[in-house]
Amino acid sequence: MLRRLFAVLLALVILLVVISFMLPASVTVERDRAFDHPPEVLYEVVSDLRHFVQWSPWLDGAAPDTYRLEGAASGVGATLVWREGADAGASRMWITAVEASRRVEYELEFGDNEADGWFRIDSDGIGYRVHWGLSMEFGTFDLVGRYVGLMLPGLVGREYDNGLQRLEEYLEQAGGQVPELPPGLDGELLHRNTRRP
Repeated sequence: MLRRLFAVLLALVILLVVISFMLPASVTVERDRAFDHPPEVLYEVVSDLRHFVQWSPWLDGAAPDTYRLEGAASGVGATLVWREGADAGASRMWITAVEASRRVEYELEFGDNEADGWFRIDSDGIGYRVHWGLSMEFGTFDLVGRYVGLMLPGLVGREYDNGLQRLEEYLEQAGGQVPELPPGLDGELLHRNTRRP
């Protein structure tokens, strides 16, 4: 009986391994939303990490000492660092390329995972659409990662939809203009966390 159970479990493990090699080695998730705002306004808000912490779906309600800026707030090299829990390692998001009023590219590092992300602003003939995307590559033997990749479109896609809705609400509160940032936000984000992740 035990031998038969072991054989079934072994066959199941082998099957899962074989299937994992046939799963995609990369995943791309992208969501978009229409905005009735000029591309210059959209670009300024998505390219400035001080604005990002105001509408991000992940930082809503986060304790002030769990995230900080490193360096400039926008432009290539601007970096946001955050910690999702007391025992969690630091995650980072840093801007790697920009194209004024059109595109912001960044890299993400969370745990042992890395991903490329972007915001793209396109005309749709009536207004403009903001596309928020993420791309991850999985190594040849990252079999668990490939299974996780199957779930990412649902998990991340839902958060991106939520984030884009929050971005729209954030802009609407400012009448479609670039919202004013809270006074002293630069200093708070740069220096509030004395125990850096």
